[in-house]
Amino acid sequence: MIRTLFLGSNWEALATFRTLIDDDRFEIVGLITQPDKPIGRKKIIEPTEIKKFAQANHIKVFHTENEKKNYLQALDIFKPDLVVCKSFGELIPEEFINYPKYSTINVHYSLLPKFRGAVPIQKAILEGEQVTGITYVEMVKELDAGGILKQFKEPIKSDDTNQSLRERLVKITTETIGDILESWVNGEIITTPQNDAEATYCWQKDISKDNAFVDLTKDDPILAERMIRALVPWPVAWTDHNGSRLKIFKAHILEIKLDISPGEFKLYEGSLIVGSTVQDKVLRLDEVQPEGKKVMKGDEYARGQHILRV
Repeated sequence: MIRTLFLGSNWEALATFRTLIDDDRFEIVGLITQPDKPIGRKKIIEPTEIKKFAQANHIKVFHTENEKKNYLQALDIFKPDLVVCKSFGELIPEEFINYPKYSTINVHYSLLPKFRGAVPIQKAILEGEQVTGITYVEMVKELDAGGILKQFKEPIKSDDTNQSLRERLVKITTETIGDILESWVNGEIITTPQNDAEATYCWQKDISKDNAFVDLTKDDPILAERMIRALVPWPVAWTDHNGSRLKIFKAHILEIKLDISPGEFKLYEGSLIVGSTVQDKVLRLDEVQPEGKKVMKGDEYARGQHILRV
């Protein structure tokens, strides 16, 4: 069995973690995850779901809190031969990365060297990419720049959201990670260097709440629709309507010829539509959330706002 230390913090990391726990080729010696944080309006301190799972399965949990000395302490405690990282959320010191006999392997959701960084799935949708995928990559000091063990491609569907695409990539990960890691440890994989000249990057700030604003009076409807899909389930794209913030969870482009101004809200054949800057294209808002209210269908919002028919 391979002495394996796992680094991860969110639900997709949990799915990967569970897969490795259930695989008798790996001895999971510990988990490093984000510290407990205040959750919800009441700010109740809660551990990550992956931490809860680890504790329930009697696996030691450790917090590094972005401190180099804590990473070095973790190595003394766990002495891993292999480290696996998925959606962890910290910058990892080079000494830690280089310690394991079989290196530190990251699972990254893009076809590197494209979209190195924190939000590759969202960025792929925003950029209108037709395909993305998974890269198993050997970690180095530079961001997502190490040698590639293996890549798996996945088409991006026209209606894919960040959530739906991510779910498929997680499924592929759980189906492939065990065999990839075993082959790597057995010396059956030779890494492929990345071409740094082809690298592109994406950052958490690219999907900040401020950057989630859609100006329906000016923005291209195709770009607006991509943004709406890319920002589900967080931070969710939003626009201003009648002086209030309106979140948009689902929308589609309709190609119809109507007398409607850019940014103008109307009812059309029972659906809520918004005029755009592109002739004969409107945006149909299927699911929205007004400030202080629940998510609702677009036509329900239109009725509540007394929006007129076109």
